[in-house]
Amino acid sequence: MKKICVAAAGTGGHVLPAFRFAKYAKDQGMEIVWVGGRREIEKRYAEKINAKFHSLSVTGIRGKNFYYTIKSLVNLVLSTAVCVYYFCKEKPDFVIVFGGYISIPVGIAAIIFRINLFTHEQNTVLGTSNKLLSFFAKLNFLGLPLANESISRAEIVGNPIGYFMKKTELNNLDRIKIYVTGGSLGSDFINSNIPSLLADFSDRIKVVHQCGNGYKNKTKARYQGSIDAEVIEFIEEPLEKISWSDFVISRAGALTLSELIALGKPGIIIPLPSAIDNHQFFNAKYFSKIGMGFLFQENEDINKLQKFLVAMIVEKQFKNLCYTNEQDVPSEHLMLKRILNHG
Repeated sequence: MKKICVAAAGTGGHVLPAFRFAKYAKDQGMEIVWVGGRREIEKRYAEKINAKFHSLSVTGIRGKNFYYTIKSLVNLVLSTAVCVYYFCKEKPDFVIVFGGYISIPVGIAAIIFRINLFTHEQNTVLGTSNKLLSFFAKLNFLGLPLANESISRAEIVGNPIGYFMKKTELNNLDRIKIYVTGGSLGSDFINSNIPSLLADFSDRIKVVHQCGNGYKNKTKARYQGSIDAEVIEFIEEPLEKISWSDFVISRAGALTLSELIALGKPGIIIPLPSAIDNHQFFNAKYFSKIGMGFLFQENEDINKLQKFLVAMIVEKQFKNLCYTNEQDVPSEHLMLKRILNHG
């Protein structure tokens, strides 16, 4: 039995693609070892597939002061040493990292042991960790086409979104179904503005709004009048809600956009302005370019966002926004096949 080490930590944008790949690999008879951080999210996903879980204490470096940078570099060295110890025990045949700072010590340990290393980048902009490790990786998997750069030994395989997913048909009900989400952590901009903007369409729509932990009461109070809206703090597996909807209002996380593309669901996409390297803007730009929906930036006139809502709800343009994904083979299958070919 081949053993694969998966490295992912932090937000759902890294952890969920890793989980979906790991689940598929596990179902195909692979043994999975997961190296994550100290948050509960990655440990919980590892337990779902009965994977061995090892934790590292790793923090980011970019955008910090000098003292924090030195502290983080020392922490990186110590985390790499701990990961070397893990690899001595586990002896994985392959290592695949899904970005974020957890990838660096795991990737360095793989290089030291000469274990076949693979990276997976979810976004249209390479993260720092994947950019550094791409020079040493056997293959660099891409979830979306890169916006402004290229790397060697790269293959666009898509983002793992669940190999069981199939495209769904639009509903035939009078009310248009809208799934609103600011990502796993929520979005203050979306929570504050979307409920009031939707008030003009209350008799036409049904809404499910994922607002982020701690924001439920405030967000629910902003839905006025007779809007049929369900407000939920966190949805662990959003595929069901995306499938249920006619269109989505969302941040521009790579995984969410990949899910929309795979299911043929259009959207109004509002990228997070503070996303590192502005990668959410480039994700959203790609989504708009392929004809899947509208791109709205927070610094633009709010009336532009209102016009997009009119286009979707009144004019029902969501029926005409579609992209045919010609990749019939699931990302998880392609990735595992390529990895095993190097074994």
